[in-house]
Amino acid sequence: MINPSFKELSEVAKSRYEICTLVAKRANRIVSGSQPLADKPQSKPVTEALEEVIEGKVKKAL
Repeated sequence: MINPSFKELSEVAKSRYEICTLVAKRANRIVSGSQPLADKPQSKPVTEALEEVIEGKVKKAL
């Protein structure tokens, strides 16, 4: 399990709610069969989605 700091995540979005929503939606897509985008694939979808967000491979919608 990874525990990123909010400072690291705040570069993606300023709101914790927005980060949570972004990770949850991406994790749902991974469960539905979407291919992982992260460099190091993880075993759990939420961890995988969080890694993708931290790496900047998933961005918020406008």
